[in-house]
Amino acid sequence: MSLSKDVSEKIFFIVNNKIRIREITNIYRTILSFKREIEYPIKKKPYYFPYLFQIQTVNQCNGSCLMCPNKKIKSKKPEKMSDELFKKIIQEIVKESKTTLVLLYLQNEPLIDDELFQKIKLIKKLSNDVIATSFITNGVLFNDKKIKELIESKNDYVYFSIDAFTEETYNRIRQGVDFKKLQFNIDKILNTSYKKNVYVEFVVQRDNILEYKKFVQYWKKKKVPVLVNYITNRSGDLDDYNELSLKNVEISKVQRLKSLLYKKIIKCCHIPLSCFNILYNGDVILCCNDYSHKLVLGNVKTQSIKEIWNSKKYQEIRRLLYEGSYEKIPVCRNCSTLMEKN
Repeated sequence: MSLSKDVSEKIFFIVNNKIRIREITNIYRTILSFKREIEYPIKKKPYYFPYLFQIQTVNQCNGSCLMCPNKKIKSKKPEKMSDELFKKIIQEIVKESKTTLVLLYLQNEPLIDDELFQKIKLIKKLSNDVIATSFITNGVLFNDKKIKELIESKNDYVYFSIDAFTEETYNRIRQGVDFKKLQFNIDKILNTSYKKNVYVEFVVQRDNILEYKKFVQYWKKKKVPVLVNYITNRSGDLDDYNELSLKNVEISKVQRLKSLLYKKIIKCCHIPLSCFNILYNGDVILCCNDYSHKLVLGNVKTQSIKEIWNSKKYQEIRRLLYEGSYEKIPVCRNCSTLMEKN
């Protein structure tokens, strides 16, 4: 039985605002996302509104990481999303759904935006603190002022991309950013009231695989949850993918089992069913991994989120994905994740 919009939003409000238990809200969001993926093959249409938003408020990054295509497109002009457009986006999200997670990160370093925490405060204000917010950062731009703003903003989660246990490996993978500065900033935040909202991320690849266990053990002792991902070719935009990625035999049995089960049950990428990706200029791209912006589905300056999400163009892409016709979609035809599922 599917939950009605009103019932699901009331449950989310009670869990997220009354009990405030992070683990329960995470489980609830996971169930909502998985529910969409299970229902789509039956209903042949998506849920009426996205579950996860990734919003790029600035288009710049201060790092040059091996597994990121940004390193080859550094020459792009610095741009920032207008306050007017950002407010328009958030107003529609608030109007349509409270069971939403807004990730203020998309192919960039969010802390470059000096108004990042004011934007988070706006989301909280317009949604009466119901909508969850988060961002992923390399962490080196934090300072006392930004840490204070982070705490005051009531942001729900912050994820630190680290990908290494030693400074030597970090400097090889995440070039242009400072390992000691990152560690200093995380420790400083962990000594504040915000400590329970901190996660660290490890993208497994050939250069760091030997440090994976030590990394997990180190952060476990600090009581910081670890998010583990595997490197992808960023829908074909990462030129060095074959040199950086692991061979199948190097991937853990648990990860391979998860991938197999997902293939059997879902049979499709979850992104077109749950995620909505908005660039600084309002362009909507299908996938967060599409760094060259091969497929633009609309623009939220002149269209509503709901209109773009339910458009014939978007629905045709979902149909092709479920048929396994990846080669007909520019973003998907070279995606390493989809090729593994096929």
